[in-house]
Amino acid sequence: MKDKYKICLIGCLLLIISTHAWTQNIVDTGNDREGFIGTWVYQSNDTIFKVVFQKGEKIFQSFISYGLYGGYYLSVKGEVLEDYMNPLPICWNLKISRDKPKDLHIWVRDSDPADKLPIPTLSFTFYDQRKKHFDGEGISGGYIKLLSPKQILWHLDEKAGRWWKLEGRDDIDMKDVPFLGFSVPEHVIMAKEETFHPHDR
Repeated sequence: MKDKYKICLIGCLLLIISTHAWTQNIVDTGNDREGFIGTWVYQSNDTIFKVVFQKGEKIFQSFISYGLYGGYYLSVKGEVLEDYMNPLPICWNLKISRDKPKDLHIWVRDSDPADKLPIPTLSFTFYDQRKKHFDGEGISGGYIKLLSPKQILWHLDEKAGRWWKLEGRDDIDMKDVPFLGFSVPEHVIMAKEETFHPHDR
């Protein structure tokens, strides 16, 4: 009788553990996220544009999606127009609040694991603090490509972002939603900013 009780107890514990593991699915395709981490800079004449990426996660009710948190900076003719680099959030937990963390300005998702592009490419949502696409909900359609360990391609696409947001909506005519543009460069190659260490002198 005791043996039957032990077997039943072990079975129940295994069921609980497997159920918990299933409900805490982790979405992590791993598509070369590490190579994008750091600060990237584009400079042309008197324009300096920077983006920064660090590891991040988005916690849903039944799974966790790993990606990158990002911020951005823009100065023109020595005047700082946009400065949303730091501090970046440490967590985005939708179980607690549906609202995006206030210091999160770029959410980079992994690309489709079935995507066989020769160049690592990650899609992202950009929260333009000046243009406020879709009432501040951000706009998709952008992507970053890792061209080399020292270079990325930054690309924003408002047309694609509008399509992802509005396609299939019967209550909104896409013609009635104006194009807003972006407050930062839309298509540039950026170089990795070197971190200075005192012992490098």
